[in-house]
This record gives sequence, C-alpha cells and structure tokens, in this order.
Amino acid sequence: MSNPDKVLRNAIECANLPTLLAVMSHLSGDEKWLAAPYLPNPVPPELLADDSGGFNDEIASEIRISAFDVIKPYVDKTKALPPVPNLEKMNKIMSVSVGEPLPLEQTPMFLEEMGITNRDAVWRDKPPTSTLDAFLVTIIGAGMSGLCAAIKLEEAGIPYRIIEKNSEVGGTWHENTYPACGVDTPNYFYAYSFDKNPEWSGYFSKQPELFEYFDKCTDKYALRKNIKFNTEVTSAIYDEKNHHWQISTVDADGNENVFYSNALISAVGQLNRPKRPEIPGLENFKGPMFHSSNWQYEHDLKGKRVAVIGTGCSAVQFLPDTAEKAEQVFVFQRTPNWLLPNPDYYREVAEGHKWLLQHVPYYEAWNRFRAVRLFGDVTWPAVVLDPEWDDKGRSMNEASDAMREALTDHIKEGLGHRQDLLEKVVPTFPVWGKRLIIDNNWFSTITRSNVELVSDTIASLTDSGITMADGKHYEVDVVILATGFESNRFLWPMDIRGKSGVSLEQVWGDDPRAYLGITVPDYPNMFCLYGPNTNIVHGGSIIYQVECQVRYVMSCIMELAQTDIKSLECKEDVNVDYNNEVQRLSENLAWGHPDVDSWYKNSKGRVVNNSPFCFQEYWERTHDPKFENFIIER
Repeated sequence: MSNPDKVLRNAIECANLPTLLAVMSHLSGDEKWLAAPYLPNPVPPELLADDSGGFNDEIASEIRISAFDVIKPYVDKTKALPPVPNLEKMNKIMSVSVGEPLPLEQTPMFLEEMGITNRDAVWRDKPPTSTLDAFLVTIIGAGMSGLCAAIKLEEAGIPYRIIEKNSEVGGTWHENTYPACGVDTPNYFYAYSFDKNPEWSGYFSKQPELFEYFDKCTDKYALRKNIKFNTEVTSAIYDEKNHHWQISTVDADGNENVFYSNALISAVGQLNRPKRPEIPGLENFKGPMFHSSNWQYEHDLKGKRVAVIGTGCSAVQFLPDTAEKAEQVFVFQRTPNWLLPNPDYYREVAEGHKWLLQHVPYYEAWNRFRAVRLFGDVTWPAVVLDPEWDDKGRSMNEASDAMREALTDHIKEGLGHRQDLLEKVVPTFPVWGKRLIIDNNWFSTITRSNVELVSDTIASLTDSGITMADGKHYEVDVVILATGFESNRFLWPMDIRGKSGVSLEQVWGDDPRAYLGITVPDYPNMFCLYGPNTNIVHGGSIIYQVECQVRYVMSCIMELAQTDIKSLECKEDVNVDYNNEVQRLSENLAWGHPDVDSWYKNSKGRVVNNSPFCFQEYWERTHDPKFENFIIER
C-alpha cells in the first residue's frame, strides 16, 4: 500500500507553481502567498505558460514544502473546506496568478469558468412534470455544442431529441481522423466547464482522445437514449398558428419521418460540410482524391507522389506524417499562415499533475483559470487597431507588430538553410488576421528534400496531376484536399422556413445575420449555437462561446416552458442594429483587415463568422436575455 504523504509530495513536485500558490491562498486565506517573494512572473510575450513561475530553486522548494502542510488536511479530509473567498480576494488571487491586474468585473465570469459559481440558467417557477412532458426541444447535431445543450436540458428535466447525421456523437472529432488531427486549444480549456476531465494524457490532445471525451459525456449524462443517429433533418417549417416547428427527417435507409417541436436548436457548427475547391478539372483526375475531413486510410501513401492543396490548420497537422511516407509531396499554397510554436504541443501530462487535479481541492479550478486567461483575452489588445499606428498594412498596433517580429524570427529559424522560402511563407496580413495555427514542425517539413512548396496559381487538374497557370505540370498519384468547409452556409442543405414561409438560405445567402449569433427575426423559438459571428480568432476555446450561448438559450426555453409565452422572436430592428455594430467593430479588428482573405468573410468582404467581442464582453451580452428585444406571443 502506497504512503499517502509520499504520494502527495511526489504530486506536488509536478505542480504548476502559480496554480499551487493560488490553491494555497484560497484554502488557507493567507495573503502571504500573494506577495513577494512568491509572485510568479507575468505571462511571457510568446504566450507560453511556465510551470516554474520563474521562481529560483530555493523559493520553488519552499513553496512545495509549504504546500504539503497547507493541502494535506484537505486531501485527508480532516479539515472542512473553507467558504469561497469574497470577490475581491478571488480577484487578487487571479491577478497574482497570471502576473497582471485583472478588472474586478471580470471575476464573476472566471468563477463560472472555474466551476466555483453556477453558470446554469435556473427555473423561476418550474412547471410540473406533466406540463414539461408536453414540451419538446429538437437539437440538430450531436457534436460538442449539441451535447452541451442536451446536457443542460437533461438536467433541467426538459424533454429533447437530437437528430444526428453520423453514426456516432462528436461531430468534428468523429468525422476528422486525418494523421495528427487534434485541438489547437489547451485541453484544460477545451472541455466543458462543468466536466473538466483531469485525465487528459497531453496538453493538446489528438482526435481519438477528444472523441472519447465527448463519447463519455454522452453516457455520463444519459443522452444516448434521445439521439436519433444516421438521420438528417431535411426541413423545419414553423407553424405560426400552433407555435411549433414541423420537422422532417430521413434516415440512412430512406425512411422519412415528421414530428413537431416547441423549440429548435441548430448545433450543426460552422465546419461540418467539406468544401471542394473551385478548380477546373477536379473530376478529371484518375487517382485517389479525398478531403482531409474524410481521410481515406485505404490509400497507402508510401512511395507515392502526393499533392496537398491547402495550407491551413489541417494541412499543418497532417503534412509531417504525409512527408514521412510519400516519395514526393507537392504543397499548393494560396496564402501562408502565421504559426505559433508551443513546447506543450506534444507534452504529456505528468501522472502527479493528474493526481493533483483529481485529489487537491480547487487545483483543477485554478488550473483551468490560468488556461482560460493565458489562451483567452490576454491577446485581445493586440487585435484592435490603434488609429494612430503608422504601419497599418502589416500590423494593428505595437503589440501586434512585436508579435509579427517574434513569429517571423520563428519562421526564419524553422527554415534553416532554406531562407529562400522566406518570402513565400511570411504572411502579408497582421497576426491574428486568421487564427494562429500551432506549429507542427511545418517549416522544417517544407524544407525536406521530398517536399516542394508551390505558391503559383493552379489552372486545372488533369487525369494525372495538376497544371499551373504558367503551364507547368505536376504528375501526382494522390490528391489531398485541405480546402476547408462551407463555413458561410450555416444550416445548409436543410430547408428552414419561418413565419413568412421564406427559406433561411434565401434570406441569408452568404450574408448570415443573427442577434448575438443566436436568434433570427421571422424564425421564432429557433436558436443557433456557434452561429454567425460567434467564431473566435484571438485565442481560447469555442466551448466557452457555446456555453455562453447555451445559458442564453436555456433561459429562453425555460421562459417558454414556465409561462404562457408561446413564441419568442427576435425583433428585426434589434437584429439590424446589432449586426451593424458587429460590422463596425469588425472593421477595426485584425480579421477585418482589408489584406485578410479568409473563410471568415463573405463574397462582399463582410466578416460573417467571427465575433467582434472579447470573451468578457460576449459573456456579459449573453448572460441574461433581454426579453424586450423579442416579439412575444402568449
């Protein structure tokens, strides 16, 4: 039998010291741990969290020895947990932990993210079960956002049904299985705030473990019984007379079904329908061709000549593995991207750290807080245009320009002897014009002798390869499309019709607009998760955005279920004013920069995917619905 004291001491050796200090102050109430010489260094400018906190060996040892004495009674359960410190004290701990003063008004948001205070919408007057049994919410999609909504409906006792086109849950993490597929957000932020998962094997996990997390959540919260797999929604038509949605579905065998629902939640995401590039002759190629989101492992790449079209996140992840196997790889690049080095990308989580997360009170909460702050709004000041900044063509402000210089130095180092590639791979747009991609040895890979980076324009595909605009032809055996998704066609190909009977696709086209990214005029009792202008670029986790949205949606659905209100419909003027504000703000953010050509924008250059708000601002706007912004029918 292991010695409990030894186990605790060994685990403390694996601790992140700023997190450990926060736990010690939280549990003991002693402000000694919030003053010199126990002040961790500020966050490094390259956005890398340092477990050491910058302490020398002597101070680090003193912290660990003291931590044992502070923590042990709570691990042994010989001492009751103290009350949660007041807002001011929690704010002070937060500020010290990340080495910068944080506004007091941000503290409630962080406390929700940490799971210390409740984020959930609550019943004002919960209806009896008999009333709720007659109420139904339909969720389209069993990915991350659909499961989140289902969990909260399940906990609230509100009947729901999930329609899922795939055979499994997980959405993105079920569909995408290409080599090295993984998340670009630290795991401790890429998990539900109410189910933090102390068992992650790495700091940036790969697809199998991410799918496993959402699959386990499905069973943990008893959702599977309400999911209809291998089934697609073909249409959803609002019945104004009866205040419900008529939903039509078809399963994999062609069986059609029609049912009615009081509310409809779209949880289909923005990145769920692969986009084929508009290149002439795609159908002419005789060899294997597949999209990265539908990787075809039956085609062995060993010894093959492989064309990779696209250089976004997916390509950055799978290229090293592809280059190891193939005889020759031609990488066709339209525009280069900014890549961020991170030494934690393949770092495994020490067993001792996992133990702390599971057994030490509040360690998991403070560990998440640091992840939220260090990979969230800490970067926001660098994405906002300084109107006095002289060089607006290359950067947004001084901080943005400093990051550009740092990342350019990283590129130069990665290219080594191939500095001739520098002009091809340094982006012309500001950093954060597109989401930073975690570097998966991209630059060293494109310098391999069997890899050629091609930045000229593709003219067409032939039966045996790719022809460029200048006439040069590349003979290849396999073509891999890393060309993204139909991100601007949010609910396509479903036919969604509101009160007026007009299809939402016709209303939106490639210019989708929704209030808070959630509700749409003329479509009562319909709510979007990860809808228009809710994507995040400056950092962080889309799960954060979705949890904010789910709280908002749950508040609306509870209002429908607990009152005589039959429909909630966003007012047209509210939607117009909000979206005008979104565009006005977006013009002065990095991703709205005129030199940024990305899937974030529609054909007219309007930003339709990204949120113009920092995390704190979006949390404030979505925390509690303003029902005066809705047309209400009783």
